[in-house]
Amino acid sequence: MKQFKLKDLLKIKNGKDHKQLKEGNIPVLGSGGIMRFGNEAIYEKESILLPRKGTLSNIQFSSVPFWTVDTLYYTEINKQLCDPFYLYNYLKILNLESLNTGTGVPSMTFDSYYNLIINLPSLTIQNTVSSILWNIEKKIQLNNKINDNLELMAKTLYDYWFVQFDFPDSNGKPYKTSGGKMVWNEELKRKIPLDWEVKTLLDIAIFTNGLACQKFRPNENEEFYRVIKIREMGTGFTENSEFVSLNIPEKVVVYNGDILFSWSATLDVKIWTGGTGGLNQHIFKVTSKNYPKSYYYFELLNYLQHFKMMAELRKTTMGHITQDHLRESRVTIPPKGLINELDKVLNPILEKKVKLNIENQELALLRDWLLPMLMNGQVKVQD
Repeated sequence: MKQFKLKDLLKIKNGKDHKQLKEGNIPVLGSGGIMRFGNEAIYEKESILLPRKGTLSNIQFSSVPFWTVDTLYYTEINKQLCDPFYLYNYLKILNLESLNTGTGVPSMTFDSYYNLIINLPSLTIQNTVSSILWNIEKKIQLNNKINDNLELMAKTLYDYWFVQFDFPDSNGKPYKTSGGKMVWNEELKRKIPLDWEVKTLLDIAIFTNGLACQKFRPNENEEFYRVIKIREMGTGFTENSEFVSLNIPEKVVVYNGDILFSWSATLDVKIWTGGTGGLNQHIFKVTSKNYPKSYYYFELLNYLQHFKMMAELRKTTMGHITQDHLRESRVTIPPKGLINELDKVLNPILEKKVKLNIENQELALLRDWLLPMLMNGQVKVQD
């Protein structure tokens, strides 16, 4: 191992304002991640992106051209001394929050970063370790890209059938486009296909609210579930996730593949893949006895935009969706046979998405387990 200061390994550069950029395909990054896409790059080589303000633990890495705003530093890395991806992973396991120089919003100066002590093995070992970690990261990214495409494909097909009403008619032709009979619906103030019904979201699914999990803490040495709050819906379980007793009602236990709808503040619909957990209040677990999962998932996802507009109109109070709002909703319901026919296509897609997300969870656990051991030499690679 050889010891360096971080200033020996890279140069820190300030991000810039992005308002003058036109729309494009180059990511514009802030301390929280991608903000938008612009038409210019501030830097085009591999770079470690270091937070200047905000969440100091959110170090990022870019291997493509990018732009950073003024809350995020970018770096020019000395590849003669270090492998960029190795150094990025090294910095990720450090406690940078302890270096915070801000009195209000967490912030970091050049010197706070430059004076970090870095212990590096030979460049050959760095490259080997980097390759191991990069292969895991690329597989996670590939799975995410496949899942994005699967979601888009499924949503497009659902919209084509049940939003545009161009499901296959008895001759296999698109119903509405081919002149299928449409009838006026007074509730919706528009035409819908003949023999379709109009009901509420509560007619197609059961919305079970979570518990105030702080009232059900496990006793010492008792087994537990981790708690699924709105934060966990976005990030999955973390070391900061809370615990709840196993003795909670089965109806609020969440398993991989269950549909969750956060109805307070942050409105979102997700297929959960983070492992078994206990559902906290402010989130509905959505199930149905009468309809397949693919149908009520996409119906709720489609209706979400309406709920968000409702919440936007109530800016003076915290936006949330109640059982009354669900009761007041109006959705078109196709004949059961048609729903089941589309489910034969959509369900395998959703199952594939769940499988890939679970695989990503396992890969991330492997990466996080390997990372400190590779960095401190507990797991060795040959020079």
